[in-house]
Amino acid sequence: MVRGCGVTAGRAWAVIAAASAWLAGGGCHRAFSCTDDGECVLDGRAGRCEPSGDCSFADVTCSSGWRHGEHARSGRAGTCTSDAPDTDIPGTGTGTVATGTDDGGPTAATSSDTVDPMPGDPCVDGLVDSPPVVATADGQIIEGLRIHADGEPAIRVDGFVDVVIRNCELHHQGGPGLVFRNADAIEVHNVVVVHDTGAPSGPHPDGAQINVVGSDSDGVVLSHVRVTRGASGIELENTPLATLSFIEGHDIRGPGEAAFVRLSESDGAVLEDFSCENPLDSARPFNLVEIDRSSDVVVRRGLLDGHNAEFGYGVHFTQTPGQHGGGLVEDVDAIRMTNGAFSCFPHGNGITFRRTRARDNICEITSIDAPDCATPGSQGGCIPGSRGISWAASTDSSSITIEESAHFGLCFDVVWPEENFTIAEGALVELDFELRATVRTVACWENR
Repeated sequence: MVRGCGVTAGRAWAVIAAASAWLAGGGCHRAFSCTDDGECVLDGRAGRCEPSGDCSFADVTCSSGWRHGEHARSGRAGTCTSDAPDTDIPGTGTGTVATGTDDGGPTAATSSDTVDPMPGDPCVDGLVDSPPVVATADGQIIEGLRIHADGEPAIRVDGFVDVVIRNCELHHQGGPGLVFRNADAIEVHNVVVVHDTGAPSGPHPDGAQINVVGSDSDGVVLSHVRVTRGASGIELENTPLATLSFIEGHDIRGPGEAAFVRLSESDGAVLEDFSCENPLDSARPFNLVEIDRSSDVVVRRGLLDGHNAEFGYGVHFTQTPGQHGGGLVEDVDAIRMTNGAFSCFPHGNGITFRRTRARDNICEITSIDAPDCATPGSQGGCIPGSRGISWAASTDSSSITIEESAHFGLCFDVVWPEENFTIAEGALVELDFELRATVRTVACWENR
C-alpha cells in the first residue's frame, strides 16, 4: 500500500465540522506498510517486517544488524532498527496506545510513557472494550479495541499524521463511526465498523450515521475494512490518491444520497477488491460507488448486489467539463440494480468500462414503498427513473468506452445514449455469466 502526496484545498467537512483549510508544501515521502516478512523485498533483497509495520533490511553497520528501508514510515526510513522493543506498538508498556478510562469518558490515544500497556495480542487474546478514542499525536497506533459510541465518533483523528488504526471493532449510533480530517498518511487496517440500530429496516434519522467519513487528507490507505448498516459506508472528500482495498459493505441504509463508497474531489484514488450486498427490504442506497468531481479514479475487481431506489446507480461518475476527466471501471459486476449499473453524468470524459457486467436488474421496485414515485408500475411498485439502463451517460459526455463487457436478464434498454459511447463489435454481448465472488474480510479475533 503506497501513500501518495499532494496539495489539498480545504473544503466543508460534511457531517462533522465547518470549513477548514490546509496548505501542503515541501517534498513527498512514499511509504509502504507491511504485515509479514514476505512483503519486504527491495531490488531482489529479502527483508523482514518490523513490529511497527515497516520493512527493514540487513545492514552490518547497524548494531541491531537491520536498517529500515527507504519506504519505511517518515522518520524511520534509512535509520537503524532498535535492539529494544518498538515503543510504538501496544503491549510494550510505552508509546501510542489507546486505553479506556474509569469514568467511561472519551479516551485519548497518547504518547506518554505512563500509558498502561495493551494486554496481549488482539488476534490471540481478543479485543479490549473501550469508550470513544481521540488521537492526540502524530504516528500513533490505535489497536485491539472494541469501542462503543453513542452520539460521537468511535474514533476521531483531527490534525495528526501517520496515525495507524488496526484490529479494531467500532460500534456507533447517533453519529459516525470513524472520523478523520487533516490526517495525512492515515492507515486503517482490519477494522470492522457497525452501526448499532434498533430499526429492522429503512433509513436512519439523518445522514450523519456514516460508518467512515474522512476529508482533507493525502495518502489515505484503507484495507480489509467492513462497514455495516451505516447511512453511508465510506465517504472521503479531498483525499487525492487514496487507496481502498478489500472493502466489504452490507445494508447501506440512507437517508438521502447514501453510498457504499463515495470519493469526492479525490483525483487518482483507487477502489479495488470490494463487494457490497444490500437486502432489498432493508437497505436504502443511492449510488453505491460514487465518484464525484474527481479525475482518473480507478474502480476495479468488485461486486455490487442490491439497489432498490428509484434513482441512483451501481458505479456513478459526476464530472465538471474542463475540470475533471479520466476514469476506469474494470472487472466489476452489478446485479439487482434498479435505475442502472454503470453511469457518468452530468458530463463524463475519458471514462472506460472494461469487463463490466450487469444482470437481473429490477424492472419494478416492490420491496419498499415509493409514495412519490414518478412512474407507478403494473404490480403496484415503482418503475425506476431511467427504466434500468445499465450503461448510461450524458448527452454531453465524450470518449466513453465499453470494452469486453456483458449483460444478461435486463428488462429495458442496455445503453443510452448509444451515440455517446464507443463500443467495438463484440465489446458488449448478452451472456449468461457467473458472478464474481463476494469479499469476506474476516477479522483475526473473529476466528478465535
